[in-house]
Amino acid sequence: MSRVARTIAVANQKGGTGKSTIAVNLAVALGESGKRVLLIDVDPQADATSMFGIDHSVYERSLYDVLVGEAELPNAVMKDVTPGVDLVPGDERMTDVELTLAGELMRERFLADALEDHLEAYDLVLLDCPPNLGLLTINAFCAAREVLVVVSMIDRNAYKGALSLIATVRTLQRKKVPVTVSAVLRNNAEPTRSTYRVLSDALLDADLPLLTTEVPMRAGFQNAVTAGVPLLRYEPSHPGAAAVRRLASELARNFPPPLVGS
Repeated sequence: MSRVARTIAVANQKGGTGKSTIAVNLAVALGESGKRVLLIDVDPQADATSMFGIDHSVYERSLYDVLVGEAELPNAVMKDVTPGVDLVPGDERMTDVELTLAGELMRERFLADALEDHLEAYDLVLLDCPPNLGLLTINAFCAAREVLVVVSMIDRNAYKGALSLIATVRTLQRKKVPVTVSAVLRNNAEPTRSTYRVLSDALLDADLPLLTTEVPMRAGFQNAVTAGVPLLRYEPSHPGAAAVRRLASELARNFPPPLVGS
């Protein structure tokens, strides 16, 4: 028996939840733990790419080139952007891809087809989704097996966005797409705030798969973004970095990768 790469879409249709920050730092934490990780920046804003300090001028291929058929996935991979982590960079032209795909047959499967047969080298694949439920996000859900929903605990609308996202996943399941919401992460957690308490109660009432780990609201995350370095590299001993490492451990412990026949 052999293990296959876990594929996890990191998402919330509401912007500003910190999902790209979580995706990037989670990738770093998993790389630290000895996993081989591929991070795919599906967001036209390319925030995950810029958080590694990578500018568009330094790479020739991106996910855009893969989806329009001008490159195979391995040709767009940037190797070892941090120990254990490879990156498929994002590109603002991805907005054009979404418009192009709208008229194509099986348009929701383009990303899944592009990834097929190219993930053998990885233990885990993270897809950082756009902050909406457009065609690129649907492509990410169809390419993944799991969705990690990131909810900002300082924004009531992030909770509403999470519910809409979960409803979309359930619609895909009814259409026989094998994807599930495996976990909901409470990000920007500040227990002393009334908004935190309101959202925590709502998430519990909704009976969602809440992770035990919460990632606190800390200025260090934004400082690291400004520096173009993931927080786990920028300030490894920061409390936020410790929380992300706990997140990586909890995901690995609670949701082990599937086994397939060799």
